[in-house]
Amino acid sequence: MFKKIVLFILVMFPVIAFAQEKIAYVNIADVYVSMPEYKLMQDSLQKSADEFQVELKSMSDEYTKKLSDYVAQQDSLNESIKQRRAQEIDEIRQRAVNFQDTAAQKQDELQQKLIAPIQDKLQKAINDVGKENNFLYIANAQAFLYASPTAVDATPLVKKKLGIQ
Repeated sequence: MFKKIVLFILVMFPVIAFAQEKIAYVNIADVYVSMPEYKLMQDSLQKSADEFQVELKSMSDEYTKKLSDYVAQQDSLNESIKQRRAQEIDEIRQRAVNFQDTAAQKQDELQQKLIAPIQDKLQKAINDVGKENNFLYIANAQAFLYASPTAVDATPLVKKKLGIQ
């Protein structure tokens, strides 16, 4: 039994040592937020969101004004005018809800459009670092529950490849 354990250790030691040298990890979130393209994307998304907010506020103000006018005048209006104004108010509310849904969808589409080239650039940098350093694998640091202090952190190498300080 002792011979089997010793044999197992002798066989596994080089494999483990080899694997530790050839596997690295990268903190993708850290690299993303460091990329100037990511900051430009965030600015573009914020600008778009602000534009949508201005329009939504305008619709909300219109709804509030129509509703307050309706409430103030409802006792003096005949039934057909009340129904028409109530329908107008409901249409404004529905337009605002539809606009909000459309705006969220447009924001998602814009984010996907803007992030794709950033992801491609990051993936290319990771691939290049992997090839240049003969890594077998480069894993995302967030996927690990534990990483040894001796594990290779490729984050600085990827940042250097991207020209990020």
